[in-house]
Amino acid sequence: MVLQHARALRGLGVDATVHSPDPCPTWFDGADTFYRQVRSLDRRSLPRVEVAVGTLAPTVAPAIEVAERLACHLCQGYEPAHDTLSRPERDAMLAAYELPARKLVVSQHLVRTVRERHCVEAHWIPQPFEPELFRPPERERSQGGRLRVLVTGHWALEVKGVAWCLRALRPLFERSGHRLDLVRLSLDADAEELAFWPEAERHRHVPPAEVPALIQGVDLCIGPSSPLEGFGLLALEAMGCARPCVLTDIPSHRDLDPEDRASIKVSFGDAEALRDAVEHLWRDRDLRRRLGRVGRTIAETYTERRTGEALMRAFDE
Repeated sequence: MVLQHARALRGLGVDATVHSPDPCPTWFDGADTFYRQVRSLDRRSLPRVEVAVGTLAPTVAPAIEVAERLACHLCQGYEPAHDTLSRPERDAMLAAYELPARKLVVSQHLVRTVRERHCVEAHWIPQPFEPELFRPPERERSQGGRLRVLVTGHWALEVKGVAWCLRALRPLFERSGHRLDLVRLSLDADAEELAFWPEAERHRHVPPAEVPALIQGVDLCIGPSSPLEGFGLLALEAMGCARPCVLTDIPSHRDLDPEDRASIKVSFGDAEALRDAVEHLWRDRDLRRRLGRVGRTIAETYTERRTGEALMRAFDE
């Protein structure tokens, strides 16, 4: 997302660069033209610039140090709310939100969160989307009585809701005579997940350019995230591929599809509702097509140009 932000700004004529201690990501087309690997994120390694954006809470202070006119804090999810943080970690996160940096957020519900928690107005920066990469398949696959369902994220990361989702789906898998094909996309799979659902089709460390084909090859996508989810990128990418979605009824998903025109929504943790939604879509192929068509229409509004223009409005103010 950060690389897309830089590319969007450059498309508007801005001299935008990304600085990081990590090597240049070769999987992102054209990153080598604007990516700078630095020794560390501090005043000694970073250049002085007009505008600096810290893209995670720990990088906000360095952004303030090098910004000559404006420092920004890009909030991709409200980190202080995570239960897994220690007290010192939470205090450090909260301190970052109190620093004098303009708040940029990736979803509308985070505008409300930052206003309520810190009494400041944040700027919504719509997620950039690549319509030529994430697009409907040229031909729908023959189902043959089976249903391919995609769930992404790490089993143990509660915010992604994978563990409760798989536990909810397992009885449906057994009841259907194993005709539900679970497709998993994650960086890794821990031993507990492997033992719980050994039959799953697993894809690990998939290069970003190969993700669209994976999404196009399933019948529906499930976004089981908790209310802590900042945006829910899978839902947008699935909609771009005209895949129907079953999503948790959380603020970020409601902002993306407020009228439930591209998804069926269920309460986070409601296993029975999740199974019912999946079974409903399994039986009703026409509904899957309708949801998919509307999803594509929604996804097409999330253009890189729109992202760049939103960033420029936040800077110009």
